[in-house]
Amino acid sequence: MPLLAGMLAAAFALQVAGEAGWQAAASWSEATLGLTPAAWQAGEYWRLASYGMIHSTTNLFHLGLVLAAVLGPGMALARELGPRLPLGAWVAGQLLGGLCWLSFHRDAGELHFGATAGAYAVLATYVVRHPDRVFRLLVFFLLPLQLRPRTVLLALLGGEAFFLLIGEVLQQPLPFAPAASAHLAGAVAGWLVLRVSRPAPPERPEPVPARIDAPDPEPERDPRAELDRILDKINQTGLGSLTPAERRTLATARALLSRR
Repeated sequence: MPLLAGMLAAAFALQVAGEAGWQAAASWSEATLGLTPAAWQAGEYWRLASYGMIHSTTNLFHLGLVLAAVLGPGMALARELGPRLPLGAWVAGQLLGGLCWLSFHRDAGELHFGATAGAYAVLATYVVRHPDRVFRLLVFFLLPLQLRPRTVLLALLGGEAFFLLIGEVLQQPLPFAPAASAHLAGAVAGWLVLRVSRPAPPERPEPVPARIDAPDPEPERDPRAELDRILDKINQTGLGSLTPAERRTLATARALLSRR
């Protein structure tokens, strides 16, 4: 996963440097590497692999959220299960996300790029495996906040479903046009990768049993020694000083002697 993050960051650095030295670099990279219906109809299927290597240079959140998913949930999955599963989820998310986007967009001039679908795939894979793991954050280094991965993913998917319905199904104008179809397909791809790979369930700490402070059992006494002690007590303090338990012990001893 660090290699994937490094590749995405290096590609972004080259993209920024190219646009700084050549004004037409932005349109060239998008037209050459981005995913478009026209390129797909022309047989340029390799763009399913290239469109995730370019990102918006005017909105750093585009790449920042992708890197956060790769280096956060992706690294956690790699440490737990090895790098193949999160990397496979990212690749599957990009492929399925690109194909799903193409199914909703048929106009030749439309364009899609970025690795957000792969980020959704990695996040969904992690959430399905660890839905209730709690993350603690300090918002602005002051406000403590607890988040569960399942809550974050459901909120994101709810927003993407809204944008899919309004922007891509009903084709109503929106202030911005997120590729909701690609993002939702990426999340589905992550879930499918985890289902197909069937890794061992995560280890759960064994519950610690509650401590019950019970009184220590009384040590067993030698019957003969106990009888001698009771007789010594009678000689010293009289028969009336015996406890009920000592009287029962003495009566039991007399019954055994009488049987003999």
